[in-house]
Amino acid sequence: MSERERVGLGRKLAAMWRLGFAEATAYRASLLVWVLTTSMPLISLVLWRSLAEDGPIGDYDQRGFDSYFVAAFLVRQLGSSWVVWDLDRQIRTGDLSTLLLRPIHPIYHHAILNLSALPLRTLLAAPVGLAVLIATRGITLAEDLVLLALAIPAIMHAWLLNFLTQLAIGCLAFWLTSASALYNVWLGAYIVLAGYLVPTSLFPGGLAELVRVLPFHAALGFPVELLVGRLSPAEAAAGFGLQAAWLAVMGALAAVAWRRGLRAYGAFGA
Repeated sequence: MSERERVGLGRKLAAMWRLGFAEATAYRASLLVWVLTTSMPLISLVLWRSLAEDGPIGDYDQRGFDSYFVAAFLVRQLGSSWVVWDLDRQIRTGDLSTLLLRPIHPIYHHAILNLSALPLRTLLAAPVGLAVLIATRGITLAEDLVLLALAIPAIMHAWLLNFLTQLAIGCLAFWLTSASALYNVWLGAYIVLAGYLVPTSLFPGGLAELVRVLPFHAALGFPVELLVGRLSPAEAAAGFGLQAAWLAVMGALAAVAWRRGLRAYGAFGA
């Protein structure tokens, strides 16, 4: 790609970012509802905090649960994507044809629109998080500044993993009536196995070891534990390795599904 082409692409992406942010601002009420529907970690906080009133549960005391679930709420806001619903609708209605005619790849389109809504989404979630922080008198973060800083790329990888997973499942709409319904099955597993309702380290024995190598934990539990200082440097390195592995798997699945799906889409004259 030449310098001129790179500049042109940068301008297009910047224009899409402004469009996405304007769209998110216009639909801020819907975004607020989305934020509130992803507040389950805060409900779990109240439950586990009360259970730990008489003593620690596993290696979590009340303050440990406070820190974990506030961090889970934060990571959930920053790691969310909704491409599966948009792509599912566009394929079924034929709106994808319009995107294919634009001078930028549809996947870039979806990625930028999803990312551009995150600042406003975080702003809307801030009052909820602040209220919880006041009620719990703050949280404990990782004392090792290096590990704390590594939580940033871990959250970025979590977002990308969620995006690629949704993209791979959304592409099934090229063949299925509703890919978003299938994603709801994945979402149910995510809620149970990602550390969304209970820290995965509290799962019994071998189940905990299994759950912690699945993509669900890589997309939420790992960055949360890194943020609150629950991991050693060796465990953090292993976590990044698992994230990289799942990113490669989901990226490959999404790429194959997209290419084959476009052939099927074009075969119907869409």
